[in-house]
Amino acid sequence: MGTSPMAEIIRGSDLLQNEQLRRRLRAHIEADCLVGMPTETVYGLGGNSLSERSLRNIFQMKNRPVSDPIISHVYDVRQAFDQLYHVNPFEMFVIYSLGKSFWPGPLSIIAKAKKEVPLILTAHTGFCAVRMPRNNIALEIIKVSQVPIAAPSANKFQHISPTTAAHVYKEFESENVLIFDDGQCDIGIESTVLKLLKFRKVGGAQSNELRGGGQILEEIPQKELPQMEEVTTDDEYERECNDDMTFLRKVTGTTALETDVEVYDKLKGLFEAIARGEGVTDEVPGMGGKLPRTSEPSLLLGKILKYKNLYDYRIRIYRRGKYTKEQIEEALRSSPLLRDIQVDLYEKIKFEKVAILCSGGEGGAQLEGTPSEVAPKGGPSGAPNGALNGALNNRLPSRLNGNPAEEAAQNEVSPGLLLTHYSPVVSTYLLDGAPDGEDQNGSASKQPIASIRLAKYVLLDIGNSFERHQGDFLKYMNISYGGVETKEEQTKLVMRNFFLFLRQAEELAIEHQAEGILISIVNLKCVDEGSLSIFDRVFRAASGRVLRVGVPPAGPLRLL
Repeated sequence: MGTSPMAEIIRGSDLLQNEQLRRRLRAHIEADCLVGMPTETVYGLGGNSLSERSLRNIFQMKNRPVSDPIISHVYDVRQAFDQLYHVNPFEMFVIYSLGKSFWPGPLSIIAKAKKEVPLILTAHTGFCAVRMPRNNIALEIIKVSQVPIAAPSANKFQHISPTTAAHVYKEFESENVLIFDDGQCDIGIESTVLKLLKFRKVGGAQSNELRGGGQILEEIPQKELPQMEEVTTDDEYERECNDDMTFLRKVTGTTALETDVEVYDKLKGLFEAIARGEGVTDEVPGMGGKLPRTSEPSLLLGKILKYKNLYDYRIRIYRRGKYTKEQIEEALRSSPLLRDIQVDLYEKIKFEKVAILCSGGEGGAQLEGTPSEVAPKGGPSGAPNGALNGALNNRLPSRLNGNPAEEAAQNEVSPGLLLTHYSPVVSTYLLDGAPDGEDQNGSASKQPIASIRLAKYVLLDIGNSFERHQGDFLKYMNISYGGVETKEEQTKLVMRNFFLFLRQAEELAIEHQAEGILISIVNLKCVDEGSLSIFDRVFRAASGRVLRVGVPPAGPLRLL
């Protein structure tokens, strides 16, 4: 009788030099099996982005609803254009420009997907999210596999994201997963996710003028547009796309013997010259060497301007991460063609609006557009804590057998938008404090919440905010700011360690039969982008539920 497959942890660096291991990985991916892939953000559960069977294995193993799309990982922007994106020349130029600024790195770019890309990858939206990870082992996995690797975080759906190979093993130890160990993730939270949006122009297209040598004049900035319907099918490009590669071969001077990837390689050189607004009539240094004098850059620029003039383009950030709105705007400003593209935030991630972050706000804050009631997990009002694996396996049932029309109706454009992402399996609350036992309006402490007993909870403190009162809790953990002076370094410290410490808090809560976990937000109530990226994860880990305590000069904490 055969044995069941078991997860296996493999030293990631071995993949760089062990040919037998590389062949094993290639066969593993070709068989639609999955890998634990290290990245700079979190560990991913990876499979072939172009295989529906592989993708369904990811959804099934994670118990993830197919309404939640998955990010694909590539080794280079050329691979993204060749195997995933179906975009017109201007959109290609935008993606190249963002990739030049942020790839490899934690930025995922959503754009129209090729028709061959399985719809399940895109949550039936027809748009795919792509990024190039900043991790040598991840890049090697992608190169060896020769396909983009779809990789959501390597944890059961809604559970805490993994930042070590051991976390992945604990989640999937009974599954056939090759886990490549590359230590703890450097950043510790998931990538920033943005989408390139386009809308029909109002009042006709605005022309771009050219000077001699192909230089680009800046456009007059456009006014803020009213709410309009997004263009999801580019009819003009659909009429031209079948001849797209012929056109690109012509403008790059690529022969019929060269591959499509080599075309995209040479295209980089032309994009680079256009981004600088420089003449491109002479030889231009490209990633693949010198572009030939027979290239026709003016034709490429003409195509780029044609599509730029057809639509009003915008960028919307759907998930906060390391890269901020200001950094993305700065990258766009570096190219004359992109300076008028506006960047905004998806309404549901505007945590600046959460009351707890606003002056005079009360506890119990809710995000706009999120449910006011969230089912608790474990703890006194939920199911018994039990073993971690049992609790994880009892999470939301998979929707793999759902009706595609229903799936499309409830799809998400970006991962990480659900309120209950990143959650421990026990009840979890945010904990805020007010000095001297008074609330923020100066009134005396109200009747405490009877069902919450601080002495039965594990506290995950951040920056020593409740260190003097650690005896009030069942167990106390602290992401200490000791020796870390600047706000920027403190933010990096919390980003890198939050999920790691939250998993340890969960283990302590289960081991000691705690009623739940409390996460201190006293030092997170800032509206800088780094703090808001952390607050996004913290808020969702607690399903948006907030408790407040009075902090007297002496004596125990009191619930307000």
